[in-house]
Amino acid sequence: MSALLFLIVCVCTVHAGIDTPIDTTLIENSIYKLFSLWTLPCSEWMKVFTLDAVWYHPNFPAGLHYDQLREFCTINQETRPALFRQDGEIRLTVSGSSSNGSLLYHVMVPYVYGQIQDGNKNSLFINSGFEYVELIEIDGGKRYLINMVVEFFNRASIPFTWPRKN
Repeated sequence: MSALLFLIVCVCTVHAGIDTPIDTTLIENSIYKLFSLWTLPCSEWMKVFTLDAVWYHPNFPAGLHYDQLREFCTINQETRPALFRQDGEIRLTVSGSSSNGSLLYHVMVPYVYGQIQDGNKNSLFINSGFEYVELIEIDGGKRYLINMVVEFFNRASIPFTWPRKN
C-alpha cells in the first residue's frame, strides 16, 4: 500500500512540475537590466550578475568575467551616443541545474545596437543579433541572476551624411 501511495505522489509531483506555468516577469526584469548598460549606474547594472558570471563576446573570446564586467560597463558608458536594446520577446527554456541545485533558465533575446562611430562621424555602426543568457534562480524564485551571456551578431556600417546643425 505504501509503495502505491509513493508512486501516486511521485507521478503527481512530476505532473505538477511539468504543467506549472513559469511567471517570466522576474526573468524579464533581469533581461531589462542587462540591456540598461547605458542607463543604469555600473554599480546597479552589476547586481544582475552572479559572482561567477561570464560574458562571451566575439571581441572577447575568452569571456569577460565578473571582475571585468564593471570596467566593460564603464568603457561602454563613455561611448556615446549608443543604443543597446532588446528587439523582441525572450525565448525561454528551463533545463538543468547549477552546482548549488538551482534551476537554470536559458533565454534567447534578439537585440539591436547602434552607434555613431567615433573614428568616422559619417558612419552609423549597427550590430544586431541574439544574446543567449543563462540565469540562475535565487532565493526560491524571488530573483534570477545572470550567470552567462553569449553574444551572436551581424555587423554593418552604413555611410550617411548627417545634416548640419541648424
